[in-house]
Amino acid sequence: MKIYSQSLVYRLITTVAAFMFCIILSTSIFAATLDGIVAKVNADVITLGSLENKVEMLMLQKEYSDSVDQKLTKKNLMKTVLEGLITEKIQIHEAKKIGMVVSDEDIQKKLDEIYKTNNITYKQFESMLLNEGSSLDDYKEIVSNQIYISRLIQMQFSSTTKVGEKSLKNYYRKNKKDFLVSEKIELSQIMLVKEKNASNKEIQLLKIKADEIFQLIKDGGTFSNLARKFSDDVSAHLGGKIGIVSRGTMLPELESAAFDLREGEVSRLVETVNGFHIIKCDSFIPGYAKAYKIVKPEIERILNLQNREKKYKKWIKGLKEKAFIQYFLDLENKKVKSIRDSNVIKKQIRTQSPKFNKADHYTKKLIKKGKHIKYEVLSNKRWIENKLKKYKELYTNGEISKKLYSIKKRQLLEKL
Repeated sequence: MKIYSQSLVYRLITTVAAFMFCIILSTSIFAATLDGIVAKVNADVITLGSLENKVEMLMLQKEYSDSVDQKLTKKNLMKTVLEGLITEKIQIHEAKKIGMVVSDEDIQKKLDEIYKTNNITYKQFESMLLNEGSSLDDYKEIVSNQIYISRLIQMQFSSTTKVGEKSLKNYYRKNKKDFLVSEKIELSQIMLVKEKNASNKEIQLLKIKADEIFQLIKDGGTFSNLARKFSDDVSAHLGGKIGIVSRGTMLPELESAAFDLREGEVSRLVETVNGFHIIKCDSFIPGYAKAYKIVKPEIERILNLQNREKKYKKWIKGLKEKAFIQYFLDLENKKVKSIRDSNVIKKQIRTQSPKFNKADHYTKKLIKKGKHIKYEVLSNKRWIENKLKKYKELYTNGEISKKLYSIKKRQLLEKL
């Protein structure tokens, strides 16, 4: 669960304003969905639509694109995100269970932070929400939930156990490579620039000129004087000096040639997309490992975070064991399982799930031609689906408000 566990404690303790604002701008996660339930956490439900929207949002965000493409299939990502949503639910339940309260003033304070951070007005923010098919009430609920989680985690993990000196030194010794400062070189160069639409003949003539300059250097010409006379680079007036450079800051061809040089040595002619280069190593600065006393505070932060994450995972595991969680998502067949057919442990269903006997069925009146009336017996699930569709139709037609629609939807889903 890399996406949800990695540095989760710190991320949740800090302000959620910027993150939430990005969610709004990237994709809508508020849209109501009636396309199935993927999980039930105590009395709450997680819908397929909310899960898919969250997954889509993560896949679209640039910071996740590489990990999604290289390490995670969409199926695995859906599993991870679903576990994250379940984890959020059980934390909110726990916060309310122990008596935590989030006031209207708390929510308004967080909203004011969002307005200020993003330099927008209340009206502009409300307009953004409406464009995303949401409302301020929906957003306030999200803010409220995040405040619950943040406060709960602060309460659980506010105190930290001091990491011993022995542990700090052991970490330093085993991970010394992480504290290395790479070698650097001080460079000068002579550069002949290729024009953007240069022909092959023009490029060939440029190379001949570069070879002639290189020969002048071999014959004892002063590098700085030749740089001032022939170089097209902005460093020409400084005798070609471009300063100190580290690995990873130059084009690969130049870096390879530069870090093969000894102090005072001049490279072979190097061709890049930009032109032809002759580079000189003015001085070499060797790499070194940072001293333990310098990196000790950084190691303390790393080990404290690792310890908190271990405690966090153990705590979440305990909350999940106490919660009633049902999974209805069949990722192998890419469908939502029937609630009645889901492979929940039978003992759990008998002892914890709601019981439906005669109440499992409802009647729906169907009027046929003339005065003849037929009654169709519907299952509880079918009846709720029909009701949900009806409320969605009323909301779409503007006959009921978004708030009323959300309340009715939640009430119906809780009956499953």
